[in-house]
Amino acid sequence: MNVWDYLESLKSRWRLVALVAIACIVAVAIWTWQSPRTYTASSTLLFDLQQSDPVAGGNGAAKASASVLGTQVDIIRSGVVAQRVAEKLGYDKDPDLIQRYRESGEQRIGLREWIGRRLVAPLEVVTTRTTNVLSLNYKSADPEKAAQLATAFAEAYVQTQLQLRIDPARVYSQWFRSQINEARDRLEQAQRRLSSFQQARGLVGAGRFDIEQAQLSELSQQMTTAQAETAQSRARANTSVGSSSSAQQSAVVQGLDGQIATKSAELSQLRQSLGPNHPLVVAAQAQVAELRARRGQAVGTVVDAVRTDSAAAAAREANLRGLVAAQRERVLRLASAQDEMAVLQRDVDSSRAAYDAVTARLNEVRLQSEIPQTNVSVLDRATAPTLPSSPDVALRLLLGIVGGVFAGILLALFLEWRRPRVRTIDGFERATGVPVLADLSRGSVHVGFAGKEASA
Repeated sequence: MNVWDYLESLKSRWRLVALVAIACIVAVAIWTWQSPRTYTASSTLLFDLQQSDPVAGGNGAAKASASVLGTQVDIIRSGVVAQRVAEKLGYDKDPDLIQRYRESGEQRIGLREWIGRRLVAPLEVVTTRTTNVLSLNYKSADPEKAAQLATAFAEAYVQTQLQLRIDPARVYSQWFRSQINEARDRLEQAQRRLSSFQQARGLVGAGRFDIEQAQLSELSQQMTTAQAETAQSRARANTSVGSSSSAQQSAVVQGLDGQIATKSAELSQLRQSLGPNHPLVVAAQAQVAELRARRGQAVGTVVDAVRTDSAAAAAREANLRGLVAAQRERVLRLASAQDEMAVLQRDVDSSRAAYDAVTARLNEVRLQSEIPQTNVSVLDRATAPTLPSSPDVALRLLLGIVGGVFAGILLALFLEWRRPRVRTIDGFERATGVPVLADLSRGSVHVGFAGKEASA
């Protein structure tokens, strides 16, 4: 038999092929009707991978979407999220689930963990390469339950993500509180050391060293002036009594000199006119001698005053010299203490800077632990599906039709192979070895002779 014989046999047995196909379709329909229906509900999550930080400020750096979303898929399917769903929906208080948990023999794990493992099994998380959206598909025989669990997993994940953001911030906040206490203690200790050192060295008050230096400079100037005055006083005191400039400049001495000069002139005239022994001449001589004695006393008084001033100037110079030496020694002590105080001041400044930094960081972390914000939000909440996702009726019917037709064809070909029949001219000639002269079953007559055919 050739191909045309098989094709003719299929044409002859088309009813058998159709019957087998219908039987397969009916069987698939019955199978589909009796198969348990599964409904799939979907909820979507939107991730903002460039969200700015409201506390630290600035825009968040763009992150690798694939790695971030892949991590979030693992978190969604984690036991923490599943246990949160079980707690939220009250499955951990369901008597039926509690009984099944006791009968399972898995008491080594907690009830919520046991329920969470069974809740997460039908969950499918689908990611896309071009968007920052995750789709949470949950399968269940109850469409309402599928929608409820899909939405519950999305909301539980958002809460878990927020908790994962807040919990570390709270831990850091507690740690920073302990650190700020230590930083405050270090700052207070540094300030106490600095204050004690300033009080011990007399450095209390701002600019104490500069004040002491200014005092030293002023005392040095006063001592220089006193040295010059002492030198002048000594020079005046060391001159002879008669040539003393102070005596010559004295008004008393100058007045007596004038009187002596006048009396001396009168005495000279009296001597010339009356003679040296005249009583008037003797009286004039006595007056001149008295004036000269008074002048000597006045000069002595002036010289004594000059010597007294010289001694006072020397004493003042010696006093200033002692004050300058003491002030210079004080300034040197303050200079050496200034270096030590600078070290202590740097300790205070560094302790204050550390305290301010820890305080600022504590405030920032405290705000982060109190702000209920995350970079993920529920985009779409799941709704109860109207059509089941499994079984796929259209696909099963298509497979039933194709499989039924294919099975009918195989059955028809098998029957033809078991009991072949002559259905074509070539098949008759091969079966009998006799050439066919005419085919009366068709509308035209085929005559064959020596491999040729004619039609009439």
